[in-house]
Amino acid sequence: MRPLMRALTVCIVATALCGPARVFSQQSAVSNEMPGIPSGLGHANVREAPYLAAGDGKTDDTGAFQKALDQVGTQGGGVVMVPTGKYAIKSHLVVPPGTSLVGISRAPLTYAPDTPGSTLLATEGAGSADGTPFITLHGPNSTLDGITVFYPNQVIAEAPTPYPWTVRGSGDNVSIINVQLVNPYQGIDFGTNEAPRHYIRGLYGQPLLKGIWVDQCYDIGRIQDVHFWPFWTQDKRIVDFTTTKGTTFIFQRTDWEVVEDIFSWGYHIGAEFSASKYGSMNGQMSDVNFDNADIGLDVKATQPYAIHISNLNLANAGAGSNHVAIWGEKSGNAAELDVRGASFWGFVKQCLRWENPGSVALSDSRLIPWNLDQPMIELLAGNAIIHDNFFQPYRQEHIEDYWHYDPVPAKEGKIAVRIGPGANHVMVHGNQLNGNKIESDATGSAALINDNQP
Repeated sequence: MRPLMRALTVCIVATALCGPARVFSQQSAVSNEMPGIPSGLGHANVREAPYLAAGDGKTDDTGAFQKALDQVGTQGGGVVMVPTGKYAIKSHLVVPPGTSLVGISRAPLTYAPDTPGSTLLATEGAGSADGTPFITLHGPNSTLDGITVFYPNQVIAEAPTPYPWTVRGSGDNVSIINVQLVNPYQGIDFGTNEAPRHYIRGLYGQPLLKGIWVDQCYDIGRIQDVHFWPFWTQDKRIVDFTTTKGTTFIFQRTDWEVVEDIFSWGYHIGAEFSASKYGSMNGQMSDVNFDNADIGLDVKATQPYAIHISNLNLANAGAGSNHVAIWGEKSGNAAELDVRGASFWGFVKQCLRWENPGSVALSDSRLIPWNLDQPMIELLAGNAIIHDNFFQPYRQEHIEDYWHYDPVPAKEGKIAVRIGPGANHVMVHGNQLNGNKIESDATGSAALINDNQP
């Protein structure tokens, strides 16, 4: 068939099946042109009848949103579309099982007041961190996708206003995809309720106190592509609050959690591994980057099967006062941690401090801290294997700023590894010490040290 005849045939068939083409107004085009979203049963648009959300940033659109969500939910699930606009949600929302609240974003956005997007303005619960969350994903299979959440009444002050969690999961397979949380006090709560097989991909924002909390996950959750950075403000008051009180991730009971490609800047703790009454975490993490963190990994408890981390970057630009990259803290629980392929640098007083009765392994890593007043690695309890690492060959002084410094060769080596008398079983081998020392106060055969290049 000739190309022209083929085109005419397609046009005739399409007209016969679908009727004549509709002519949309500019507003209709904006409201409906959302690729991949079907129309009909299981589909609603919050700007269209009977919902008629205003999207002007002033009118309370809570009722319109919840009506659309409930109607789609009662149809067995589907999609509630949120076109471009600023929607004042003056109470809170519940996304029913099988239902997705979908904005226009198809990738995480940076924040600017005039950036187009599907933005929800959250105001309920000011002053109470324990109130009703702004959005509850009621599983199974509920999703928040392509949405921006902004707290317009949050203040820039030494102590920002507490708010409840922005998103709380409840049930199987709840998902957060391509979402921006501009300035939440607390971000994602996947801990209060069971949320097995949760899924986060493409989450950006500036949580002020807590980023993501995971607990009660008994079947492999997944967290990918998270970037927490001062998108909202770099005002010193907010930065100081977060660097002294904020935690990016809190991991408690979760079974073989998968965490990939995460970044945060300027938090007191990058990731806390601790135990709730339900237990602690095991899992695997890769491409982990905590910059300007006072404590990079705060390790209190894990399951015996360990947390395995590869491609880890821990740095400090002066935030906080501890300046410890990995801290295995004393607790009533054992922690098991394996790290391979890490970089430690910046104003770090200690790369690894281990006081926990469990075990730690560190290999194939580069330890280049700018402060050598304490041992780079100090093993005070438990078990450890330290091998095939590179320790900096000089002390760095006269630091002008975060990126530029003058290396000054050390007249005598510093302590690369110190093994305390409380350590149980330690192996240190195959490391490039570059003039630094290994000290051991271990008793008997508690420490095996060999094949290290001086």
